[in-house]
Amino acid sequence: MKRYFSIIALSLIVLSGCKTSKNATDNIQNEVWQTILVKQLDAKVDNDIITAKYDNGTTLYYRILDNFGNVAFTWDRTGGRKSSDEGYSAYKGDIDIPSFVVSGAHDEFTFRVVEIDENAFKGCTNVTSVNIPYSINRILNNAFSGCSSLTRISVNKNNPVYMDVDGILFSKDNKMLIKYPAKRNIVEYIINEEVSFICPEAFQDCAYLRKLTVGNFVTAISDYAFKNCTALEEVTLGGNVRIIGVESFFGCNKLTTINSRGIFPPHNCPTVFEDATKQNCKVYVPKGQLFNYKRRLEWGEFRNMVEF
Repeated sequence: MKRYFSIIALSLIVLSGCKTSKNATDNIQNEVWQTILVKQLDAKVDNDIITAKYDNGTTLYYRILDNFGNVAFTWDRTGGRKSSDEGYSAYKGDIDIPSFVVSGAHDEFTFRVVEIDENAFKGCTNVTSVNIPYSINRILNNAFSGCSSLTRISVNKNNPVYMDVDGILFSKDNKMLIKYPAKRNIVEYIINEEVSFICPEAFQDCAYLRKLTVGNFVTAISDYAFKNCTALEEVTLGGNVRIIGVESFFGCNKLTTINSRGIFPPHNCPTVFEDATKQNCKVYVPKGQLFNYKRRLEWGEFRNMVEF
């Protein structure tokens, strides 16, 4: 990496001389500085996979996407793994994803990190935090699947697509709640009124959450959204929830109360709740709507349902 910092410095000089808006220039500079903070020591390219080592002791892997220098942060290839399903990932601790990766004998090849791959952190039970640069414009499904020790996801404030609020990952417009870290040490959480969509596995494996309120503008709760929230005791569903996905509340063994505020019962997939939940959990529905809930798939299987 002899020429790495000189290349960065030259880039800043060239960029500052271009006719670029102040915001665009600031963004590029922020991106460069974030890359400097996570100094790359070495990089090798093999079969479209870049293996990069950093001075903080981590080794990260990237998948080349195209001929224009774009790459995706991807699952690790430790031990010659050919699939993300082959054992546990070696990623651990605090992961800082840089905006750029450079390679070549003289660092002549520069790649921009624009995606986080599907299953990138699958089974990373030892990852505690992830720092996302603003170069990332796409995070694929199940990217954080199985990150049971995750306490925080941070996003560069200039990222145009994503943001974090207190370490929780959202879309930039705040309409999608993408990932709530499983080890976030909060017992009660209210999903704000701007959110309309809860992404797959958003709250999966949460260890501390006991009470949850789903905002009135949420219309869809995706598959496995609250699966294995082992401490969850009470859930309030906003009045506009229309769809609840597959196994959204599986493994919520302590769930004792559901307050559903919707006049129209949410449309459940065939297996949203476990049989034990339907036997033991008390469901409160709006006055005059008991009959409507009783004739809906799964809701009719709850033994204890009352109007409020």
